[in-house]
Amino acid sequence: FPRAPVLAREAMVFYETLLMVHGKFPASETRLLLREASRLIVERDGALFRILDLGWRNTAQPVRKKGVGHVFYGRWYSMTWGGPPMVPQELKDTFQHNTGVLRHITLKIPTPNKMYNHRSTYYPILTQSQRLTPPLTHHVPMSDVGR
Repeated sequence: FPRAPVLAREAMVFYETLLMVHGKFPASETRLLLREASRLIVERDGALFRILDLGWRNTAQPVRKKGVGHVFYGRWYSMTWGGPPMVPQELKDTFQHNTGVLRHITLKIPTPNKMYNHRSTYYPILTQSQRLTPPLTHHVPMSDVGR
C-alpha cells in the first residue's frame, strides 16, 4: 500500500505581544479579547506561556484611533507565546478589528533559551552588604517570652 504523505509541522517560533487596551473598554470585554487571542494561538498548534497585566500607563502623546478619539492612557498586557509563523498576522488582524485595542505589537524572541532563568530559591540570598534593612535587634526568641 502506498503511504500517506506526512505533513510537515511548522517549527514553533517564540513571540511576545504587547497590547494597549482602552481605559473605558469593559473588563469583561478585555477578558474575552485575551481569551480570543489565546484560542487563536492554541488552535493553530501554538502554546501560550503567560499573560502579564502590566497595569495602567499614560502615553507620552495622545493615541488617536478612529471611532474612539484621543486617548492618553490605557491598560497594557504582555503575552508570551509560541506558534507557527502564520499566527502573528492572524493575531494582528484580530487586534486591528477590535475597537478596544489602541496599540499592539508582536515581536519575535530571538533567543528563547533566555526566556527562563532557573532560581534555586524563592527568596534571594543577600550578603550583609546587600541587605535593604538592618538586622532585627529587638527580636526575642519565643522560648524566652513569659519566664
